[in-house]
Amino acid sequence: MKTLGLVLALAFVLAGACVADTATFDVLTGWNCISAPLVPFNPDPLSVFDGINIVGTLSRFDATTQTGVIYDDLEPEVFGNVLLGDGYWLTSDSNYTVSYEGVPDGVPDSSNNMTDMWLSLPGYQLDGQDAGGWHLIGHPFNHETSVVENLYLTDGTTLKTWEEAVAAGWCGNTLYAFDPVTQSGYSVTYDIGDDDHLRPGLGYWFYTNKDNLALIIPAQPS
Repeated sequence: MKTLGLVLALAFVLAGACVADTATFDVLTGWNCISAPLVPFNPDPLSVFDGINIVGTLSRFDATTQTGVIYDDLEPEVFGNVLLGDGYWLTSDSNYTVSYEGVPDGVPDSSNNMTDMWLSLPGYQLDGQDAGGWHLIGHPFNHETSVVENLYLTDGTTLKTWEEAVAAGWCGNTLYAFDPVTQSGYSVTYDIGDDDHLRPGLGYWFYTNKDNLALIIPAQPS
């Protein structure tokens, strides 16, 4: 995730801050669409998903090429680290609880104020068009966030609410999540859908019609 939140999280860790928090979420047998709700102190996938077989079962999505990247222990550098704001697919052979130590929720500053998160939405960069594409994002907080009149998008020049961005043709009006219990997808939207909140530990598919946008998720409702 190329975001202000990640930069601040790294600064937080490098500054030697001793404060830590624990992220905990469940994965169930079968498919799971998940995310890291806190910045891990050790972002190595083998550390974050300790005790779970992730070789060939954990994948991320590269929006710039619109292709999936599967974790391979022979080339772990290709997959990279577990990042705040990224979504992941995990096919699990059993039920597990993921638990790891990380930076406190919202990467708080010295005054304990949480940081708004900017999630990069680059779109497909190889088609020679400004046409966006699919993105697999993760909720970057360890608390629920309403999507109703609360999310924003920017192209670097103009700031729009999610509703305004949809009206301008920048993106779709729905985020798509996955229920591991029913093994089926569901919709998250400010309009009529199955849910109107982003949930900790979950990943979401989001489609844009324009390259090089950023989704802004406030730490607290505006």
